Amino acid sequence: MSRQKICTIAAHSNALLRAAKSKRHLMAATVLGAFVLSDVAAAQPTANTLVAPQVTGHAAGGSAPNAARARKRTAQAGPRVSSSSESLDIRGNRRNAPGGGMMRVERQARATQSVTSSYIAMQSPTSAPLDLISNLPSVNVSSSDPSGIDGSSISSRGLNDVDIGFLLNGMPIANGSSTSGASFIQNYIDSQNISVESMTPGSISVEDPLTSAAAGSLSITTRAPTDKFGGTLSGSYGSFNTSKEFIRIDTGLLGNSGIKSYASFSHTRADAWRGSGNSDRKHMDFRAQKTFGQNSSVDLFVGYNHYESYLLRYPTMANFMNDKHGRPVATPLNYTDTFNPTSPSTYYAERGTNKDQFYASLPSKFALNHIFSLSIVPYYQRAAITLDSASRMREGYTYAGSALQQVDLDGNGKITKGTYYDAASAAQSVNQQGGVVAALHWSLKNNSGQVGYWHEENRYSLLTPMMRMNQTTGARPSDNDKSSYLRDTAGNVYYTTNFLGSYSLNSGFLEDAQYFMNHKMSLRAGIKVTAMTLRGQDFLAAGAGKTSQTFVSPTPRVAWSYDIDRHNQVYINAEGDFRAPSPVGLITRFNTSTGKINTSGAGAKPQYSIKEEIGYRYSGNLLVADISAFNFNVSNRLLTLNTFSNDVQVSQTMNAGGETIRGVDVMLSTRPLLHRFRPYVSFEYLHATMDNNLPTTAADGVVDYLRTKGKRPVMTPKYMASVGLTYNEGPFFMNASLHFTAKQYSSFMNDQAMPYYFTNTIALGYHFPKVWIAQSPTFRLNFSNVTGQNKLGSVYSFANNARPTVGVYGHAIAASSAPTYAPLPSFAMIGTVSTSF
Repeated sequence: MSRQKICTIAAHSNALLRAAKSKRHLMAATVLGAFVLSDVAAAQPTANTLVAPQVTGHAAGGSAPNAARARKRTAQAGPRVSSSSESLDIRGNRRNAPGGGMMRVERQARATQSVTSSYIAMQSPTSAPLDLISNLPSVNVSSSDPSGIDGSSISSRGLNDVDIGFLLNGMPIANGSSTSGASFIQNYIDSQNISVESMTPGSISVEDPLTSAAAGSLSITTRAPTDKFGGTLSGSYGSFNTSKEFIRIDTGLLGNSGIKSYASFSHTRADAWRGSGNSDRKHMDFRAQKTFGQNSSVDLFVGYNHYESYLLRYPTMANFMNDKHGRPVATPLNYTDTFNPTSPSTYYAERGTNKDQFYASLPSKFALNHIFSLSIVPYYQRAAITLDSASRMREGYTYAGSALQQVDLDGNGKITKGTYYDAASAAQSVNQQGGVVAALHWSLKNNSGQVGYWHEENRYSLLTPMMRMNQTTGARPSDNDKSSYLRDTAGNVYYTTNFLGSYSLNSGFLEDAQYFMNHKMSLRAGIKVTAMTLRGQDFLAAGAGKTSQTFVSPTPRVAWSYDIDRHNQVYINAEGDFRAPSPVGLITRFNTSTGKINTSGAGAKPQYSIKEEIGYRYSGNLLVADISAFNFNVSNRLLTLNTFSNDVQVSQTMNAGGETIRGVDVMLSTRPLLHRFRPYVSFEYLHATMDNNLPTTAADGVVDYLRTKGKRPVMTPKYMASVGLTYNEGPFFMNASLHFTAKQYSSFMNDQAMPYYFTNTIALGYHFPKVWIAQSPTFRLNFSNVTGQNKLGSVYSFANNARPTVGVYGHAIAASSAPTYAPLPSFAMIGTVSTSF
């Protein structure tokens, strides 16, 4: 032990003795005693000293040498404790996390932005995963409801949600080539079980089972099971009758088996914050780990979610502004709470939705020897979703595809042309996705790498039967009551949609990293080659029949980093990204009353992106800074339009030419100031332009082009900024944040825009002393939209041109359908009582 360390400990010890002389200074003595113990432990480790947990996978850059360096840097950055001592983590690490956990020290050679359990633990237990990252500089997140049950929308660096990959413990969530995971991610995990969320805006790891990640990926890591038996219990209640009950049980290590696990269950419900109806969510998470040998493990994660809700209506700008200022509106902002036989689709009870989801993954690692290791990650998920609606139909005008079907709507035994009848519909989809990623890793003194293979199968089916319903009350039968299904004169069920889409994906990858200057500098290069075959089958008699497309794309990548010293790092990263059109988009939709095409999925080309980043990081004893500049070039940009077929929302994918995106992300935070304050600041500047004019059909039926070249892409704010502050005073804690989003265009012609807006949250809480078996009784209040703003919060659907215009070739182009928006959720408060045991 050094002389300086001995003097420091002696000084702390004298201060402790002086403080302990008075009971009034008991708290000071406790704090000083903790410093003494920590100094002694640092100076003279013992067998009981807690050590930092091993950093693997993404956190370590995927290699053993990098993992060792990451552990060393973690020790330098601040204290950490093992997952087996959650209570110590709460009272130690959480109070030292930079920015209150709104930021952490990163070392990967690419932009990485994270929130940790320190921050998550202060937020509302009903928060959706996207809500928790809303203050990161690279993401534009908007919640659709204050309870978090119905999820959020997200875009990043000018690209929307289908360009973002979503991972849960390494398992892909609704791979972007099929659909967006943003609409479902809140169903996959309870926030109480999240350890860290990391956004890599612009890059993915070569082994990630993702395509469609031009905007990078959001990776969610769940908490690990603890070594000792215990658990957590919480209850919440707040605005709009929002409530959540949550319980988690940790088994601890089971004898000498090396197995530990936990299971959690929750129930959340809330009334609609606008309109009628409510949302209900039942959820289960289970995780089990088995370790053997030095570096081998098997990790099982299983989840189930059941969700029921009623859809919201999304207003146009004119309707929202008229409603806000008390003027008459052409279309109400909400679905009605009474049934109108002449407009059945406007009744909220006809807009129900329910989802059942099951998912499982089994990441496994096997150390073959001191150089080679093998990783295998199999996964599977199944989602059954039903979207209800209703339509006013006419006998003699009932089409399936482009063919007229003879359907007796009212059941009187004859078809009377022109007779109106209200019919219920139930769009029933089942999406199954399964795959496996296998890789052989090697790790030498100055070299590491991996070679691997990824295979995935996806199958999506969609059936939309029409059903009889009560013409007076609007009551509808069960969606699975086949006796109520309408049939044609031949006895066949009348389906307005009957489609099967699928894809098969095979991908090989290779990556190698070389380390120089005693691992201060690294150079990593890799390539991923993906072959993807999309298939579609329309089973309607006059549908589009079979379709098939195959795409093969290489996506190379290279990254370089240099540690100037233990506080400063610079890096450069570049990679390609490939995104195929959705197999769901292959289907052609027809109007059920006319047989004319509503949307066509034909002709969409794959999107390809080339992305570069350069970054600088500083991690000091007080300040933590992360700055990254980026440049994206996107060709054949794929955009998804939200449209309606038979009053049921459907999506159409289209190419919108090229796009150039440049900008800067900045994150700043501190470790505790005056032992109490931990501020956080983030900022993004984004300059994006469309590189091509957009083709469209003029009023006279001739193909012309909109003058979109040089215009700003839709849903791309030029500026975003966040300010956060975490405060601790003894058992009291507080976290507050304010986020600004600049205006966003909602049309390609930039002739309509959503104004800028602010969001804000406040969390207040108090840790009570231990009571009986309650180890950490805590009460907290969470507030959102504290100022009660009545503004628009996001663009829901965009348009070509909101106003009439003249094309490149001089043809008059009429205004397209008006863009629609999601209003910003109103003020909400929720209180929570929780404890570990």
